Amino acid sequence: MRRHAIETGIIERLYDVDWGVTEALVAEGLTADAAARVNGEVSEDVLEIIRSQYDALKLLTQAARDGRDVSVSLIKDLHVVLTRQQATYTATGPTGMTFPATLHHGEWKTQPNHVTRPDGSKLEYTPPDHVAVQMDELVRLYKETESSPPLTRAAWLHHRFVRIHPFEDGNGRVARCLTLLGLLKEDLAPLVVDRRERNRYLRCLDSANEGDLRPLVRFFAELEIAALRSELERPPTALGEGEMTGGAVAVLEAGVERLRSLQMETGAAERARKTERLATGVQQRVEAWIENASQQFKNILSGIDCDSQATHQSAAPPDERARFWHRQVVQAARSVDFFANTQSGVWWTRLLLFALGQELRFLVFIQKVGRGETGVLALTVYGEILSRDEDEAAKQDAERVVISSPTETVTWIYSDSPETHWDDVVEVLNASLAAALYKFTSSLG
Repeated sequence: MRRHAIETGIIERLYDVDWGVTEALVAEGLTADAAARVNGEVSEDVLEIIRSQYDALKLLTQAARDGRDVSVSLIKDLHVVLTRQQATYTATGPTGMTFPATLHHGEWKTQPNHVTRPDGSKLEYTPPDHVAVQMDELVRLYKETESSPPLTRAAWLHHRFVRIHPFEDGNGRVARCLTLLGLLKEDLAPLVVDRRERNRYLRCLDSANEGDLRPLVRFFAELEIAALRSELERPPTALGEGEMTGGAVAVLEAGVERLRSLQMETGAAERARKTERLATGVQQRVEAWIENASQQFKNILSGIDCDSQATHQSAAPPDERARFWHRQVVQAARSVDFFANTQSGVWWTRLLLFALGQELRFLVFIQKVGRGETGVLALTVYGEILSRDEDEAAKQDAERVVISSPTETVTWIYSDSPETHWDDVVEVLNASLAAALYKFTSSLG
């Protein structure tokens, strides 16, 4: 919820918060002290906006607990809380000039509004005189869809609300809040549209404007998969008072006991065997795909540098090399918000390209998710560029050019087969490698 509160304003370009600061605020709380601990800063004004957005999510969570459904009064209440720190919004006058106008919290708009689409055309939202009727109709139709899948309902409600655009400002933030209500009532996890997903999110909304809701449903489904996967985080049980006061030995004994309980869980050994067999099968497919790509890249790069290279390498547990790339593995997992279980290493495949003094390392990880044997695997990617002329110390600070986003990852459970989700794997590999290659070739200039 903290992540949603931060990212929803970034999506709207209300403010910007460094990624490292965002991670600190998510982990430790929405305070200036949390940002300062990672040598970052965020103004108190921005923090107040973020806190108001967080409070709106708490209001929504309580509404879900109380069994409240979408209603006009709830929507207006959300807008009041979300925008309470926002006194004005940027309005456009008849001559095209922009000016700060007073924002009326929880009140329907009184002036028409529109958006300019990517092709330059204008998309007119519902005229002010029709908003009240259209909002009543929205609520009525939403209640008639109770038998539909929650994510489909969420996507439909989100798009239809945005299409009406009932408020002067804050419509996107209200829409993303409303998306969560139906999910929470169905015991699904809150999904987050973050800054990395902004362009795809807007494209999906535009497809819905053209009558095709499927891209938005799929987008929400991918974000929900990422959110549910992150719920596998199982923080250690809080230490009891006796353990805390018993000194170092007592703390260590308590920690070992917790680890032993994870290992002895019913079915853990069988899940581990099936998970490892699945990971090996998926890696073999990934390695074959990377090998084929490396051959094509080698032929292309030889045209600009006779000393160019295109090679690939893999490793898997229990090989000691499976513990390579620890920093990259952890960063990739954090980027999509799950705990990287590196106890026995990970299944990795590396594509290395070298040309004109520059090296691209493109890494594909298949790693266990969560503490213990959860039976869940995730594929993540990480790409970095470095110069062959740099010393070993400098290589540790290679420039990261690609890292998995919530929708650029694939998840399996131990009962799946290596063929499951393979089309999704190819899509992720193609998109992320294309992005890495673009930055690599740009650096060769």
